Amino acid sequence: MQPMWSTLCERILAVEAPGGAVERLSIVAPSVVRPDEPFAIRLAALDALAYPSMECGGAARPVDGPAANLPEVQFDAGHPAIGAIEGARISEEGWHRLEFELGGRTFASNPIHCSADATRIFWGDPHVHTVISDCHSRQCRSLEFCFVSARYMTGLDWVTAADHVSNGRSSVGKWEAQRRAAQTFEDPGEFAAVLGYEASLRGGAGGDNNVYCRGDLEEYVDHYEEGDTQTLADALPDDCFVVPHHTTRTGKHGELSDAIYPGPERMPVVEVHSKWGTSEFRGNPYELLKTHDGPCFVQDLLAQGYPLGFIAGTDTHATMPSSYGDDSGQLHAPPGMTAIRADELTQEAVFDAIAARDCYGASDERIIIEERMAGGRMGRVVDWRGAHGPVEMAAEIATRTPIERVDVVRNGDDVHSVTPGDADWRATVDFADYADLSEVAFAPAGWFERPFVYYYLRATCASGAQAWSSPVWLTL
Repeated sequence: MQPMWSTLCERILAVEAPGGAVERLSIVAPSVVRPDEPFAIRLAALDALAYPSMECGGAARPVDGPAANLPEVQFDAGHPAIGAIEGARISEEGWHRLEFELGGRTFASNPIHCSADATRIFWGDPHVHTVISDCHSRQCRSLEFCFVSARYMTGLDWVTAADHVSNGRSSVGKWEAQRRAAQTFEDPGEFAAVLGYEASLRGGAGGDNNVYCRGDLEEYVDHYEEGDTQTLADALPDDCFVVPHHTTRTGKHGELSDAIYPGPERMPVVEVHSKWGTSEFRGNPYELLKTHDGPCFVQDLLAQGYPLGFIAGTDTHATMPSSYGDDSGQLHAPPGMTAIRADELTQEAVFDAIAARDCYGASDERIIIEERMAGGRMGRVVDWRGAHGPVEMAAEIATRTPIERVDVVRNGDDVHSVTPGDADWRATVDFADYADLSEVAFAPAGWFERPFVYYYLRATCASGAQAWSSPVWLTL
């Protein structure tokens, strides 16, 4: 087992989440690497709740293939079964997965794109609750556990401890603890700790929203009693934005209207998925157990003319970034994660990528989406006036488990689908939309002063894992 930054990290995991018998091996590598560039692989032998086993005394051994020349990782019983391999390299450009064997079973890593010029992808969980939230406190772990588990147990690149502040759940002291934890665990180039919190609003006033900060924030803002998303955004500094989540929740729904929509700079994205379910469209396979009757699904908000990119998070109340834990009794859908594209890994880079909608949401797996839509990447608004010819899009998708289908969504309709073979963990989309966009466009609404059309990709694995690219909007 490679040494961690201190034995204190191991102690935090052993005290707060001592795992039992091994159920699976987690293998996490960067989604994008350069040819022959050294990178780290994180391995963890996890129990049924995804806590690192304290009982594992075996070794994870590489299987022939891209992992063939890597060393084995020995786990020691009585210690959290977490290890790392430093200095791994891949020479051949293309798509790869690493396989290791543990206890007679073979496990695969997330997909890796080895490319000399692909933009880096950094994975994070923007929605983790700790004991600071005073919500399901018996299940939650400490602020320290949030950051240590994100970096060393689940192998994330960044995380936000988005603890509650409304309904008397915060205080000056708690907010100081959150600020200082983010400052302590920020490690530029290695791990980003993004400062944020959850500010609840009433149904019809925007529902539950998270606030994210580019750097520090001296005092949090809470408008639960009298306020909405517009007043909340107005009261925050310019280097903060708000993000609605589980917008379909009964009683605290996230319907938006022009009167409370704060604009794309103050609300650049929406959380499309969490452990509570998927808010993409009414009737989706992971719809929340109880939903509001009004136009509160993500596709409803897009049709209203709000250019919202997509992120996903866990909303874990067991302090388990990108994973399960004691939330299992409340887990209605696979846990969510967010991928951002950036050239560096810092608080500011994560914030800027989400603000630019250069991000996408996924559930349960680090699904890679590399796409070109209408001449560029996801998240853009494109002036399509006078354009001739079809709207072209091309994408490559790679997953850990077999892909069931990939859909191209236009204005809420699946207009093209790709269905790879049963064992395929890669899919290619090559689609040209020859439709007369003037016939399918939404009328000017919300932020858009001209008719508009949006497109995005949805990837679905046979395991139930999914990913949603942030949309591209064409204005006519």
